Amino acid sequence: MASFKTRVEQLLREDAARSALLEEMLAELESLTSQHDAVKRELAMSQDTARTYYEKMVQAQTEASKRSDPALEGDRFVLVLVDADSVPFLDDLVAKGKSGGDDAGKHLRIAVEAYHRSNPNYHPDDRIIIRAFANTLGSGRTYKAARVIPDETVFNEFVAGFNRSHPLSELINAGNHKEAADAKMKANFELFCRNRHCQHILFAGSADSGYAGFLGPYSSPNGVNEKITLIEGPPFPFDLKRVARGFQHTTFPTVFRSSKIHVSPSTPSATMRTKRAGPELTSNRERPTLVVAGTGSNTPSTPRQSATPFLSLVAPAPLVYQNKFGQRIDPPLNIDKDYLQFLYQHLKLCNNFYLKGYCPYGSNCEFDHSKALTSVELDTFRYKARTSSCRTSFCQDPTCCLGHTCPRGENCTISMCKFAPEMHNPDVSDLYQFDPATNQRQHITMPV
Repeated sequence: MASFKTRVEQLLREDAARSALLEEMLAELESLTSQHDAVKRELAMSQDTARTYYEKMVQAQTEASKRSDPALEGDRFVLVLVDADSVPFLDDLVAKGKSGGDDAGKHLRIAVEAYHRSNPNYHPDDRIIIRAFANTLGSGRTYKAARVIPDETVFNEFVAGFNRSHPLSELINAGNHKEAADAKMKANFELFCRNRHCQHILFAGSADSGYAGFLGPYSSPNGVNEKITLIEGPPFPFDLKRVARGFQHTTFPTVFRSSKIHVSPSTPSATMRTKRAGPELTSNRERPTLVVAGTGSNTPSTPRQSATPFLSLVAPAPLVYQNKFGQRIDPPLNIDKDYLQFLYQHLKLCNNFYLKGYCPYGSNCEFDHSKALTSVELDTFRYKARTSSCRTSFCQDPTCCLGHTCPRGENCTISMCKFAPEMHNPDVSDLYQFDPATNQRQHITMPV
């Protein structure tokens, strides 16, 4: 009996210990719950305080902005940059000389002001600064060759008229060296792009694919791209079209042409009318390939006359060749290595006259127009021109006579080759004929 009593007392002690433990746990839980509720209240109060201070900060910034220095507000402006070599003015305006230039400047200013009114940052006091750049000598010759103006001086008068249209409008002679206008466009863009006073930039250079790489870094949606609008005259080339998707677009049809200036080939003289077209103008469509065939000739490197001379006086075929990525592929050429050496050492033939079918400089050209070339000699001269690299491997200009593929191909070991990396060994598993006029591509089969 005593053992039962002892065991019962032990159980009662255990029950008491268990009850004490539960009471202690409940007390601890109540304490932790109370602390948690206190922390939540403090957090809510802190959030309310932070929100209040943030709202006050925003309000203070807004009021400070409203009280900004009137002098700074008065310096607001919109910048218009025009590459007039890439986006030409309307023929009708240029043909009127000084009065046409005055009209062009005024029409452009009116169009820009109307466009800027839709800008959320628009202010009635925003000034408009127009800077246009052109190779005025070359432009005058081009408009003359296109029969838009009777004399190059008319374009000079157009420039003068444009400059007098407004004190903040200027058409500047960028010089006649390569990419002169491009360099000034890019420098002005970089100078004003992040200028706090510059509210917006309108950039007109739509026909020049060379701007693709320059504008690319600004096309990301980082706020800077919203400050830029591309003015489209002639259509964007392939590589610039992709970059242009990151910007706003507009057109000013009362000021700029929607296509490049077309210069009709000169009428051949009576002694040249029977000369036939060269192989690149007649057979390119039949056999595109990357292989350049060279013919080593034993004939001395001297000028030759052929019974069937060739003179390029017709416009180039409107098609170009591309791979599946849109990279331009140069067709094959049958060259005479001896004549190529002769060209390098002696002759200064005119690329425009022989390879494009016309020369806008006419009798004033410093290069030779007098030689009659055979088809092989013409191909050899074309090969020589292709040793100079085009600025883009996505060129869509059918008149471009520069190279789009490194002639050394896989054998090129030049570390700083003037041909871009993508111009070495491009993919030719699929080839296409591309018509720049219609933007249509047609797949072609590689010859066996």
